[in-house]
Amino acid sequence: MLNWQNKDDLRKYAFNFTTLFILPIAIFSSKAMVPLFILLAVALIALNVADKDRKFSFPKLPVVAFLILLLWAIASLLWTFDSGVSRKLILPLIALFGLGLFVLIEIKFASLSASEITEKLLIFGAVITIALLLFESVTGSWLTRFGRDLPWHEVINPHTAGINIEAFLKNGIVILSILLWPIMSALVRRRHFLGTALSFVLTIYLVFRFSAAAVLIAMTASVIGISISHFQRKLASIIIGGMFVILLLGTPFLVYQFTANKSVNEIGQFSYDLKLPNSAISRLLIWQFATQHIFEKPFLGWGMNTARQIPGSGEKYTLKVDTPNNKKIVLFRESFLPLHPHNASLQIWLELGAVGAIIIAVFGWIFIRKLEDDDTDPVLFGVVISILAFNFISFGVWQSWWISTQFLCLGLTLVITRRNV
Repeated sequence: MLNWQNKDDLRKYAFNFTTLFILPIAIFSSKAMVPLFILLAVALIALNVADKDRKFSFPKLPVVAFLILLLWAIASLLWTFDSGVSRKLILPLIALFGLGLFVLIEIKFASLSASEITEKLLIFGAVITIALLLFESVTGSWLTRFGRDLPWHEVINPHTAGINIEAFLKNGIVILSILLWPIMSALVRRRHFLGTALSFVLTIYLVFRFSAAAVLIAMTASVIGISISHFQRKLASIIIGGMFVILLLGTPFLVYQFTANKSVNEIGQFSYDLKLPNSAISRLLIWQFATQHIFEKPFLGWGMNTARQIPGSGEKYTLKVDTPNNKKIVLFRESFLPLHPHNASLQIWLELGAVGAIIIAVFGWIFIRKLEDDDTDPVLFGVVISILAFNFISFGVWQSWWISTQFLCLGLTLVITRRNV
């Protein structure tokens, strides 16, 4: 029974609530991760304030790292061409990162651990989520259409035009894939080996069913990382940290080598001949545009949150390719930078320059190397690798729902893996 006078019980209750609802909510509204995260953080803050015997202090390293990055982001207001756009982001970013650091530190130093009910709620939420996604996969996304009031006659073809209904579900599959590792870990501890295998197989099926290629890449990397960490945590942390630094600092140069002096149609034709999906072709062209502008201001960048305001970003191009039948077709028409670069390295270089990239690389290396601690569960390696993979191939660095999702997934994984035995 819940003891309302026991603050630790109340903390666990807050995490249990989050554990139950994160996955079912994520399927239909990834943006709901923001209020869910804020609700958890505010609850923990309130309990901390109410607990008179509790002393809380932020450890220096994460605070210093965040403040240095924040100061550089604020400094970029001096040379950005649209300071209004930059200012709009800074306060929400301070709030989200501040709350996120508080949640993670609260978990670590309060020694919050999963009770039996926490694991059961995580498993139950995963079962509901997978069942709903399977229902969507066989009914043409009936629930998504109904909930969003989308007509049945719309064209659903990611290779041509129309509303791609399945895109609405992909963010939910991303979050499911990140939390799959603590879910499977909880099932193994309970000796539910059939359930463990089913959860993995069904998630893989959903990845292919909804064409979530980025998820498959992240899951593959996570399996490799978890496998290595089982035997050698230090080696795993060095590999992950090294790859993070190399990709963060080296991606602009790699993309430049591949795309320099090539036209849109040349890159498009090459990618089309490789049978890449349109989403991947579009992403390559976004990366080419971003890289070209990175090297225009390589040291300072264009300013915080200015990617969509860079000259030419809103201009549209028409990609034409030659088919195997020697027919020229229009593959798609898109903006050069419709939202963000879909790559953490390119976005950081583009907006904060080499200085910002180096700051994040240094502190990222330090934090990742802390995974080699003896009490780190290999499952946490999988979650960290998945998050890093999605940062480098999918989402915008400053998207509030994605920032909230990362803190939620890390927090829940820390709680689940620090279980009561």
